[in-house]
Amino acid sequence: MFDLPPRSVFEPPSYPNVWFYVRDTLVASHVEAVNFVIGWLRDRCGIKNDFIGFKPPEASDTQARLHGLQPWREASNPMLNHAHDLHIRYYYIALRQRHHERVPAPMPAGGHYFRFAGSVHYEVEDEHPLHPDVHECPYCGRTGMYSGAEDLFAGVHEPLGLELLLYGTIRGNRVTGIDERPVAGLSALKETHTIEIHRLRPSRPDMNIADLSVVAIDHKTAPPRGRGA
Repeated sequence: MFDLPPRSVFEPPSYPNVWFYVRDTLVASHVEAVNFVIGWLRDRCGIKNDFIGFKPPEASDTQARLHGLQPWREASNPMLNHAHDLHIRYYYIALRQRHHERVPAPMPAGGHYFRFAGSVHYEVEDEHPLHPDVHECPYCGRTGMYSGAEDLFAGVHEPLGLELLLYGTIRGNRVTGIDERPVAGLSALKETHTIEIHRLRPSRPDMNIADLSVVAIDHKTAPPRGRGA
């Protein structure tokens, strides 16, 4: 259904686990599509680049986070207590350079979409000395439904980040931010747009991830086919 580009296009260490598809009748260019999604996540969800120090880009074009989430204060060793970051890296320039940024709609409605990618995960906050891992944490650790995960990052941190980004929950429970308001996920975009969230199974060797989603964004009421149909 979705012919996603190979990892070699942008060469991140981890294949992007979320892809944003923006209907090309919503925006005039790929640049506008990127700005629309990143701007909405910043303004509606509070996901922004507020890192205090240098954060390795890992081949990304920009990155952002939502910090101070779900403080864990019940660790037997107080040194393990920590809050959490939702961290996302965005990939779009290489897609543009390699002409992978605009594709025919994979859905029956036809038309075209602009697309770009993100790599999102949930981990011990960046400022904590044990960043990014505390294995026994009930929120971001190899615990509960994730106790059997072989790899903490690919098997726990990435699926959790994807869940929070899409739905505003962690392990099925609603998360509140440092302002004590519920965290909005991308699903809240349905207030103003038609949104389809497709949960996919990674299907190629270069997709070194456990979970993968495509988020398709269209007009609230889809108009007749636009340009490029």
